[in-house]
Amino acid sequence: MNTRNRSKLKVAVIGCGEVARMRHLPGFLRLKKDVSISAVCDVDRSIANIVAEKFGIPHAYSDFRELLALDKPDIVAVCTPPKTHTSIVTESMESGCHVFLEKPMALSVADCDNMISSSRKYGAKLCIAHTARFYPPYQKAQELVKNGVIGKLTNMNILFSVPSSQYIDKKDHWINKLLGGAVEECGPHLVYLSLPFLKEIKSIGAFATKTTSHSWVAFDNYNIMLEGKEAVCHIINTYGGDYTVFEIDLIGTKGLLKLDLQSMSLVFSRGQRIEPMSSSIRSSGVLLASYSLNVAGQIIKNVASNAFATLSGKTFVSHYILIQSFIESIVREKQVPVPPEEGRETVRIMEKIVYILNQKSSNVGVRAVCESNCMC
Repeated sequence: MNTRNRSKLKVAVIGCGEVARMRHLPGFLRLKKDVSISAVCDVDRSIANIVAEKFGIPHAYSDFRELLALDKPDIVAVCTPPKTHTSIVTESMESGCHVFLEKPMALSVADCDNMISSSRKYGAKLCIAHTARFYPPYQKAQELVKNGVIGKLTNMNILFSVPSSQYIDKKDHWINKLLGGAVEECGPHLVYLSLPFLKEIKSIGAFATKTTSHSWVAFDNYNIMLEGKEAVCHIINTYGGDYTVFEIDLIGTKGLLKLDLQSMSLVFSRGQRIEPMSSSIRSSGVLLASYSLNVAGQIIKNVASNAFATLSGKTFVSHYILIQSFIESIVREKQVPVPPEEGRETVRIMEKIVYILNQKSSNVGVRAVCESNCMC
């Protein structure tokens, strides 16, 4: 599909919630050389008007079809709840637009297939906003694992904790209306992060419990096990606390990589070498001190680097990197940074996780395992 004959690509943002205001709009506005934002759309017209005025955007709509017909954008950024994605994406492509789509791509594989089919039919690029793979520590960790720095990867642990005030405490938040609960919103990020390391997923296990007293919440604490061709991943995704954590451990036969995706830090550890029983206490103490200083040195270096970046106004935002790469894929006619087929695989796994969790839905908890021969 050829973009319309303009000096700049014309962008419209559909959905004016937090992710649009905090990530998509600033991300596209940074690329003034290549794009211009011509319109925003939200089912609540008053919100669309406020956002348009705040960001200096010419047009505001409450109907995306009206936007497509009147504004004729080259690119549509879709920031609406996932159940609305299929119709917005397919109709945008039919109208001649490339699409940058917030994750999760959809709530079912069937919807993903419809969007992929439309992308091919109309020659439109479709990129899914799985941004976490673009964090510098994660990309560095991929390189280190590939180069064998920690030996053979055997295990991966992901811990992602979201404060209850963000989603769970809000009775009318759309996330609390999803079949699988909040995990359907954040879980796709975590599953997507595991795929490069696990490769082919052989089996899936899931366990969910409830820690809050909210009557509108079935689960707020999720444990997911993914057995891959290369390694096993344990995902803890919790929403009942009052803090945020985003950490990854990559465990190999020769060492461990610890990623903190909040502080953007990466620490490599070989662990403390176990000395023979005959070794002196002093020798063991020296080894422990050396190990501790090595880890502390890496942490201090990370903290100093991040502090300098913040003071210099260079705070990293993964959406910005992904949006820029998406625009480059259009201008240079390259593959998008996160192809829809990868978004589909993530949805396929999440769909199976939700199915498992709903086999025995109760506030006490549920546990089920999907074995490798179930064609999941």
